[in-house]
Formats: sequence, C-alpha cells, structure tokens
Amino acid sequence: MSRLLDKISEGARDWREIIEDRPLVVSVSGGKDSTAMALWLIDQGLRDRCHWVFADTKWEHPSLYNYIEYLETIIGPIHRAVSAKYPGGIPDLARQKGFFPGRMLRFCTTELKVKPIAEYLQEFDDPINCVGIRAQESRSRAAMEMFDHGGPIKIDTFRPIIEWGVEDVVAIHNKHGVRPSELYLREQNPASRVGCYPCIYSRKNEIAAVANNDPWRIDQIRELEEEIDSTFFHREAASASGSDMAKIDEVVAWAKTSHGGKQFKLFDMGEPGCRMWGLCDVGGNRND
Repeated sequence: MSRLLDKISEGARDWREIIEDRPLVVSVSGGKDSTAMALWLIDQGLRDRCHWVFADTKWEHPSLYNYIEYLETIIGPIHRAVSAKYPGGIPDLARQKGFFPGRMLRFCTTELKVKPIAEYLQEFDDPINCVGIRAQESRSRAAMEMFDHGGPIKIDTFRPIIEWGVEDVVAIHNKHGVRPSELYLREQNPASRVGCYPCIYSRKNEIAAVANNDPWRIDQIRELEEEIDSTFFHREAASASGSDMAKIDEVVAWAKTSHGGKQFKLFDMGEPGCRMWGLCDVGGNRND
C-alpha cells in the first residue's frame, strides 16, 4: 500500500501532510481547470516542487499551442510529452491503426496522453500525479476522490480542485491576471472545453464551430478519411446525421442544422465566452 493511501486510511486530512515532500508532476492542458490547478499550487508555495507537463496529441488548435507558451511565462517551463510510437499524434495513430478512435476503442487518450505522461513520471522518485479535474464536469468525475492510489498510470494522484465550481476557476484566473485560452472567449460558439480539436466526442455545436471558424481542420479530416478509408465521427454524430459511418461533410451539414437535423439555423445565438470571464470589454485575447 502506498504512503499516500496509508495516510488517508489513518485519517490524515491536511493535504500538505499527505503529499509530504514528494515531487509533483502536474498535467497542464491549456484548459481552464488545469490552469486553475497550476495557479492554486503556486499559491500554496509549491512552484519549486512542480514539474509541469503537457500531453501533445498533435491535434490541438494552433492558438492552444500559443497559450501553452504564454503559460510558460507565468508558471515556468512546461515539458511536452509526445508519444514515442505515434510522434505525429492523431494522424499517425489513425494511419497506423487504419481507423479513427471510437467509444469502444478510445485508444487516443491511452496512446497520446496516458502513456507519454506515464513515461515522464518514471523520471521522478515517488512522484504524485496532479490533475485538474472537477466533480461538476461529469458523473464519473463526481465519483472521484481528492486523493487516489493507482488509476490508469498506477501512480498516486492528487486532484486539488475536484470540489471547485467554475466560478472558483474564473476567480483564480482573475486573481493572477491570467487570461484563458482564446477558444473560451470566442463571440460565437465559445469552447466549453479545449484539447483535441476536434474531439471524436464533439457535440453538434462544437462540430459546427470547427467548420465555421477553422475549415482547414475539416479539410484535414476529409483527407485523412479518404486516405485510410474510415470516418472520424462514427458514433452519435454520425448516427444523428443519418448514417452510422457518415463522412465529415455529411456530419458538418447536419451540425449546421437546427434541432431535428432538417432545417438550417438562421442565427447562432451562442453567448460570447468573454461574458463568463468578465472580459467582454477587454477585446481580443492577447496572450502576452
């Protein structure tokens, strides 16, 4: 049994006592929650013990890579963890597998995030894996504890902001004067999450946002689908568009329709993301 689990079972409540003086390997995705966690750890005087790591799937929005560089000016150097087997990320993974990840075979997370970070963790003696997830995000995350032994990488895990609300996340950004990724601040269809652009589980409005804002990514998906004779969206989005294996153009056409999937929307009524952050009067996101 790990020292972390031993202390929890003994009734230790102070997180400082639980994490002791062990190195903290902190996953930083560029998303609001992981950034909030990083800022909180700095507030606790733990910056010198933190080793920041970004799992690069090679499938992120260009602005997210810029944001990671921006974060480095605030928290310090961030290690880029890249799959040794699939150094080209999602495109490499799909080509070598011959198909895209899906609900039953979600190998993208394992191969491009879990394994590279697990390899990085091996560089440290008795580390603690720190992740910025919140119970509000999903039922599965609501069932998680602040401290945990094991998991997919068999490392003691610390989730310091598991009980936070989104207002807490916004507050700590504002306290430090740190802007969120510009993907959260878009006037139309602001992102609710960032990372993997797009994710295979993207919702209808998220697919439409990619098509409207970044058609070059749709072009890339189309080329990959033709190259490996597979479809990127082959679960909920594809089925809703009328086929279990719909090509990207069919899915995009469906994503731009209103409820029911038949009538095109006249207006996009998405609320500007800057409103949640209190930044609507600030202007464009300048990560500098």
